[in-house]
Amino acid sequence: MAIASSITVVTIPRAAQAQAEKGFICDLNSGVPTTTYRDGKGTSEPWIKWVSEHFSEAKWTPQARCETVSKRLEQYRQEGKLKYVTLGIENDQQIICVASRDNGPCEGIVYTLKPGQDGISALNNLFAWGSGQQNLESSYESSTIPYINVGDRLNNQSN
Repeated sequence: MAIASSITVVTIPRAAQAQAEKGFICDLNSGVPTTTYRDGKGTSEPWIKWVSEHFSEAKWTPQARCETVSKRLEQYRQEGKLKYVTLGIENDQQIICVASRDNGPCEGIVYTLKPGQDGISALNNLFAWGSGQQNLESSYESSTIPYINVGDRLNNQSN
C-alpha cells in the first residue's frame, strides 16, 4: 500500500510583505530610539527622536517612550484618528495629542510634555522630518494652538 503525500508551499509576494510592514515602529538601529513610519513601499522616515531622560526616573526611558508612542501612533493611524497633531490638557498636564479634523478635539494622547515646557514650541519642533523647515503645514495664527497636518504626509508617503 502506497501513501501519497504532498507538501504545499505558500509564498507571500514581496509586495505583500512590504504592505504588512507598513506603519509606525520604534527603531533602535541608530542608537537613538526613534519613532519611524514605514510606508507600503518599505521606505522608512524618522518622525520623533527620543533623547530626553526627563521621565526616566518614572521608568519612562527614551526607549520605553519610543515603543509606547510608536504603538499609539500606529493604533491612531489604523483607527483614522491620525490626521492632525496638536496640544491638549489631560490630568492637569499639557499633552501632545491627535485629532481627526482640523481644530477638532484631542482624540488620543501621543505623549505628556515636561512640566513648564512651552507646548507650542514643543509641537512645532516635534517631528524629525520637520527639522530645519520653517513652514510646516499647520493651520494656526500666533494666538491659537497649532494643528499640524500629518494626514497629508502619511497619504503622500503611501502613494
